Order: sequence, then structure tokens, then C-alpha cells
Amino acid sequence: MFDRIFANYLVSKQVIGPECLEEIYKHQDEKRVRLGVIAVSEKLLTEEQSEEINRLQTETDKRFGDIAVEKGYLTDNQVSRLLTLQGNSFLSFVQCAVDLKYLNMNDVVEMLNTYQKENGYTLTDMENLKSCDIDRIVPIYVSDLKGYACDIIGIASRAFSRLVDYHMYIERPYTSDKLITENLCHQASCGDFSILLSISGAEPSMMATAIGFSGEQYIDDLEDAMDSTCELINCINGLFATEMSKRGIDIDMNAPSYKGGKGVINSEEIINLPVYINDKMITFSIVMCDNYTIE
Repeated sequence: MFDRIFANYLVSKQVIGPECLEEIYKHQDEKRVRLGVIAVSEKLLTEEQSEEINRLQTETDKRFGDIAVEKGYLTDNQVSRLLTLQGNSFLSFVQCAVDLKYLNMNDVVEMLNTYQKENGYTLTDMENLKSCDIDRIVPIYVSDLKGYACDIIGIASRAFSRLVDYHMYIERPYTSDKLITENLCHQASCGDFSILLSISGAEPSMMATAIGFSGEQYIDDLEDAMDSTCELINCINGLFATEMSKRGIDIDMNAPSYKGGKGVINSEEIINLPVYINDKMITFSIVMCDNYTIE
């Protein structure tokens, strides 16, 4: 996540040009491979086992390695070795940028210090960001939020990373009493408390999200993309409901639906999280009550 955040920061400061990022990202992706692919190539997992774990990640809010250990397919030591082989996204970005001579290490250190000062981050915050560990990064962005919204954003961020695009990144959430958007996919839940989750955005953003989630190379119909995005929302809601059930909280999910074109959500408080999938922004929104309208 932080590799993309820092990359865009460098572009905004004109330290590197946007045309450089494409080459850096290409070299970076050649070095970083999904954990399941590495495990299969190392003959630690079969392809069927890897696919099984990928499927289970749509049902449970756990990391690939944790599921593999629980299933008895890998040991903790094997997972640690695979993570070492996979590497850290931020460090691999820096390494590629330096290797391609777009940056030197003095540039990196200077810009990291500037980024830290401009955002008021502590040294601990910076270490957490550079770890590229979502569980360490998300709390930095949601520290002002209360209640279950933090849990939902954590679950959603992990789902976006694991199921859609592991290069995804987020910006700080903001609140509003009205969200005017387009291509609105949403799902309501009820039970011990009510929730509305939605994903919305411009057509290219929704297409990128659907392609990432479905694994299809070509989705050229917006309705198909929105239908796939509804499945993603249902997955996020299901992961949240499962987590809440462990705490003795009952949540029932209604069927998701979508609305193409302009869409509006009205409520006393809507929490909106900008999420970037393949560098295209979607908005993940949360309403923590049943007092809302959708137009």
C-alpha cells in the first residue's frame, strides 16, 4: 500500500515524472509475486491447495499464510520463508527506482522526512507505513473514527488487497450527510444494529474493481461490473458479520443491489473511504444506522 502512496507523493512533488512510475511498477511486479504462486513454484503447495486457500479468503478475514497453517498445508517456518521470498512492497519500489536511476537513497531519505513532517507522522507511524502491513497502516488513517466503522474499514481494506488488487491504497476517510456519486452498488444489513455498505465510482474505476475481483481479463459491460462489485460488497459484509458473530452480535444481510448513473445517499453521517484500485478511485461508504435514503 505505502509503495503506491509514496510513489504518488513523489510525483506530486515533481521528484519523478508519472511516466517513470510505469517502468518502476513493471520491474517491481517482476520481483513481487503472490504468496500462493511462490508456494506452488517452491512445491510447498499444489495448485489446487492454493486455489482452495484463495477461495477461503473470500469467506474468512485471514491471511493466506494463516489459512495454509490452519489447514495443515504449511508450517509457520515455511510461511516465514515464503514472506521473505515475497519481499516488502515499499522496499522493492525503492530498490527498483534506485536501480533504474530515477532516485538515489539520499532522495528517498529526504522525501521520507519531508512526507513525515507534512503529515505530522511519528517515527512509529512511518515504520508502520513502510511495513506495508495493512493491519498496521489502517489504524493510522481511521484513528478519528469510533465504533465498528474502524472494524469495517479494516476488513474492507484487507479484502480489497487480498481479493482485488494487492497494490491498492487508501486515503483518509471523511464524513458527510450526502454522497453524490455514480454507479452505486450497496447492501443493507440489519439485526442487532443496522449498516449500509456501498461502493461507487466512475465507470473505469468500477470496471477495474470488477476485473480485479472476478479474475476476468475482460469485463466490457457496466452492469456485469456492478453485479460483480455487489458480490464483493456481499463478501465484505459476510466477513464483518462473521467477525461480529464471534462477539455475540447478530447481523443479517439483505440482498445487494446497484443503480447505474447518478446515485445519492442521504444520512446523518456517511463515512466515505477513498480506495484506489489500479490507481483508479472508488468510494467505499458506510452508514451505521437505518436512517438513510438512496436516490
